[in-house]
Amino acid sequence: MKMYLSLVYRELKQTRKHYIIMLALFLLVLAFMLLPLFISLAYGGAINGDVADINGEILFCAAPLALLGGIAAGTNNGLQKADISAGWKRYSFVLPPTAVQQAVSDLSVKICHILLFGAVTAVYPLLMHCMTGANSVSPTFNLYFGAAAAAVLTDAAYCYIIMFAKTKKDLAIIGAAAFLGAGLILRVTDFFTGDINIPEQSAAGRSLISEEALNELIAATGSTMTTVCVLAAFVTACVLYFLVMWRSHERREP
Repeated sequence: MKMYLSLVYRELKQTRKHYIIMLALFLLVLAFMLLPLFISLAYGGAINGDVADINGEILFCAAPLALLGGIAAGTNNGLQKADISAGWKRYSFVLPPTAVQQAVSDLSVKICHILLFGAVTAVYPLLMHCMTGANSVSPTFNLYFGAAAAAVLTDAAYCYIIMFAKTKKDLAIIGAAAFLGAGLILRVTDFFTGDINIPEQSAAGRSLISEEALNELIAATGSTMTTVCVLAAFVTACVLYFLVMWRSHERREP
């Protein structure tokens, strides 16, 4: 247990600046979202209306917050790149911790930050639920963990690619190749999709989505089946991340 605690402590200390900046920016976004509400209440305002309509409005505001929080929590923290640049990656091969122990430490730190950002994300829908009675907590959490799963999966792919780097020169080559590859993917995607022509709706005075469709979308986002699928995707992403980190820590110099 002491070995795991030591590894977790090291990783938390090495990545604290990254997560402090991410958390500070995330809290700033949350504060800007809550500021109009507090100003309205301070001047005697009230939140009135149908619960279904209010629920849709709350989810409309909470969805970007959930997506941003999930991505910020699950994105790469730069530890692997810093270890390679500092030479710690090569030195760690002769240390007592096994590859499994280091991979468990990486995954534990990742999950801890995801839970922390998730708790912050829950502030907005829980506060609105207490004030209006509209319940958008479940859809918000489904969106959050879905975004976190995508971020963890992307991080796993990034760590797998960077696993083959041993020096700063290798990191530069891999970074340039990743940049060119991302640009090529975007170019190919744009070639196949083309320009999407959205018919003008303002002249007819109609919204892009009907109220019934919006309510169905909210119900589907917060359904139990969606929660099960999102949690399954999140667990799968965590398992893949663990396997990639295990493989990364097992590498030895030729």
